[in-house]
Amino acid sequence: MSRVSHDEVLLLYRALRQFRAGKAPPCAARGRPPHSECPFYDQCERWKGPDDYQLSIYETEEETERRRSKWPCSRVMELLGPEVSRIG
Repeated sequence: MSRVSHDEVLLLYRALRQFRAGKAPPCAARGRPPHSECPFYDQCERWKGPDDYQLSIYETEEETERRRSKWPCSRVMELLGPEVSRIG
């Protein structure tokens, strides 16, 4: 099993947060035909349902967090929190 440093995990964590964050994050499909660079795109409910930004305006904070916790990238971030220094 290879080891990763604390800094490497932190960089991956930050990159994943930045990749999925915002009103129109980089993981959103773009172009014609629509294509996303995100390996989780097909598995993510964010892109199949109503607009996340609009929903977050009308939902309670708990509802928004519960819905967003189901996204694959959210589950990965739980595993790769900044306190993780070793995978495996």
